[in-house]
Amino acid sequence: MDPDLQRTLETLRAGGLVAWPTDTTWGLLARADRPETLRRIYALKNRPEHKPLQLLVASAEGAADLVAPGPWRTGFERLAAAFWPGGLTLVVPAAPAAPPAVVRGGKVGLRVPADAALREVLAALGGWAAATSLNRSGEPPVASHAQAMRYADRVDRVHPGEAGGRLTSTVFDLEARRVLRAGAVSEAALWEVLETS
Repeated sequence: MDPDLQRTLETLRAGGLVAWPTDTTWGLLARADRPETLRRIYALKNRPEHKPLQLLVASAEGAADLVAPGPWRTGFERLAAAFWPGGLTLVVPAAPAAPPAVVRGGKVGLRVPADAALREVLAALGGWAAATSLNRSGEPPVASHAQAMRYADRVDRVHPGEAGGRLTSTVFDLEARRVLRAGAVSEAALWEVLETS
């Protein structure tokens, strides 16, 4: 593994908070089983506790294990095949295997990132990490390494590199069948896939 990736992985394994240049915008990553680190994310972002973090997952197969059985699974499989890896977060009823810290109202948000290096880190970390955008709530996402470095004293590591885009992921609730946040994947593209028989 690349030395920078190894250092980031070690930081995450130790319970640290990492700023990472994802395939969408800059994000914050932490182990989903470290409540104290997740609290740091909420404090850094000034984010209400009731708003969940998403899980970035190493593979669609790993994400499928976190989805509860139900009629939404067909839509999950279609959208995952069409848009993962990529800029789509799917909010689904959570299976028991989903980390409780990121489940709200019985649901969990899942995304497989297009960044292969990030997927390598996620796989080595156990398959996933809690994640959110690197910005204070209500402010624009961080779009450059220079901007990310403004948070260097509030995270344990800023991974080198640049983010792949300026749009956050689209967030789509599969059970409710509605877009919760517009982003990198258009709503029209989602419905085109879902309505294909």
